[in-house]
Amino acid sequence: MKRRLLKLISYGLALLGLAISLSTTSHAQAWSLNGDWSGESICAGNNPSCHDERVVYRIQMDFADPTKVRIGADKIVDGKLEFMGDIFLKYDAAKQTLTGDMQSPRYKGIWEFTVKGNIIEGTLSIFNPEKTVGRRIRVQRNGTSQAESATAAKHAAGTFEVKLAPQDDKPEDKSMGRMTMEKQWHGAMEGSSTGQMLTGGDLAKGSATYVAIEKFSGTIDGRKGTLIFQHIGTLNRGVQDLNVTVVPDSGTGELQGISGKLTGKIENGKHYYQFDYTITNTRE
Repeated sequence: MKRRLLKLISYGLALLGLAISLSTTSHAQAWSLNGDWSGESICAGNNPSCHDERVVYRIQMDFADPTKVRIGADKIVDGKLEFMGDIFLKYDAAKQTLTGDMQSPRYKGIWEFTVKGNIIEGTLSIFNPEKTVGRRIRVQRNGTSQAESATAAKHAAGTFEVKLAPQDDKPEDKSMGRMTMEKQWHGAMEGSSTGQMLTGGDLAKGSATYVAIEKFSGTIDGRKGTLIFQHIGTLNRGVQDLNVTVVPDSGTGELQGISGKLTGKIENGKHYYQFDYTITNTRE
């Protein structure tokens, strides 16, 4: 009996991990920057040989390693695309940044970008010998507009810690269990959450399920308020299926009108999350 309860507790832990541990394909789809982005590359500093440019960035993420990004950079000359070269960057999902060294035999420099939904903006700095901003770049995902960007899906990423406490209800049926949860969120989501979780199933056959309700309180991308997540997870003979979404109309404060889905992964025992969301009363 005690061993079965411990298995249920372990299963609950695994399923909470499953809430942020989807397949590599789903992970890449959720965080993909792939596609064409267009905008401006404007000269900065005192460099008479520099010229402002209209640019098109063709972004490709490495699906085997989502931290690796290649950008095929074109500039528009007389209405035609002129290839300038490839830019190789590192993507930090938690910070939503792209950084990398400039590949040039003439100059030593660094690319530094921030991803903000459908907008990527940043700089190219040159070391001559001190670090000086040489270009300011701002590109927007093709097919989106400024108005769409305000309500388009936003991406909050970071890490969290979770604590589970089994609740001994002394049920006669030991195939079911209950526990409470506490989380501390870091990154784009800063705050804490509490909730309750129910588990049930036949672990010997590799099949079980869990449901949970979790209330978050804190800030998301600087917006303060609360919301409620709904968890529904199923293990069908080892095949996992999970859905973690915001309960409709549960947002309060500056999170009023929020909706979205939580995904992520576990690496080396550390929990990483990606929260893709929209909000109708954005401050932007």
